[in-house]
Amino acid sequence: MTRARRPSAFSLVVLVIVGLLGYVGLSGWEQGVRAAQGEGTPGVFVAATLSCVQHPGHESCVCQGGFTPEPEHGSPDEGGTVGAPTGERSVRLHAADRSDCATGEEIPAVDSGASDRVYGPAGSREWVLSVALMVLSAGVTAIVVAGWFRRPRPAADAVPPGRRGRGRGREGATHRSGRTRPWERSQNLSETPL
Repeated sequence: MTRARRPSAFSLVVLVIVGLLGYVGLSGWEQGVRAAQGEGTPGVFVAATLSCVQHPGHESCVCQGGFTPEPEHGSPDEGGTVGAPTGERSVRLHAADRSDCATGEEIPAVDSGASDRVYGPAGSREWVLSVALMVLSAGVTAIVVAGWFRRPRPAADAVPPGRRGRGRGREGATHRSGRTRPWERSQNLSETPL
């Protein structure tokens, strides 16, 4: 069994950073899956403002407005679920583009538990980022920890016993496989008569 080497300070810092990234991915995982499946409190999003920014190749928009849950999911007085949010609240519609957000238009939406956004009927692909962060975190952690158990490499100038002096600097020397080295082959060819 190979003994573990003492971890370096750099590898410990890398593990802390990667652990934090993994935590961010894991914390957003449940909400991302719920949003992708369209689970949550259904309601209506009414667009109030739209602001868009042009990037090379695409346009990114933020659609602000109000979200009102459907009555059956509202207050217990209305026959809804106890503890469900009631009334309109100010949020943004996630992944909206210019065609989705006309001022005053009512858009079916789902509240998956995020405090500042709701999702349209198409759902969301936020779970992809969560999965990528968790896979990246696990992969880097495995590589760093595996490095602690790897055998140290011998120094480049260290020559194993019994190999000292063989084929070094001698004309016509051969490689340990028995073949002539390429750079020495050209020397040998130049010395042969034509």
